[in-house]
Amino acid sequence: MPTSNHSVLNDIHEINLSYLMLAQRLLREDPATGMARLGLDQEVADLLAQLSPAQLVRLAGSSSVICGFRMNDYDMLNALTKDVLGGILQQAHSAILLAQKGAVSSVAQPASSAA
Repeated sequence: MPTSNHSVLNDIHEINLSYLMLAQRLLREDPATGMARLGLDQEVADLLAQLSPAQLVRLAGSSSVICGFRMNDYDMLNALTKDVLGGILQQAHSAILLAQKGAVSSVAQPASSAA
């Protein structure tokens, strides 16, 4: 495997592990806030919070980035980059827009059936 490809895979593994560790910490400290900040539903949040360290490392070893970038919406990204009241309310504005996006996404998704 070429060195640059190996380096990219190492970077992906590091991103994955950092994300999973952050997600677990957020979900264990305050599940509702963690779910909102991460854009996760209850089932995924419960699963992530319960993973063992060995499971985290195995999952992080994927060759794909496992966390999703929520800025796939041009209008949302454009709104987040606008200066709101001279920057005073930028953080609150961003949180509201992202929370609203998460709420709309979870309502739009069909409920999973219990097995």
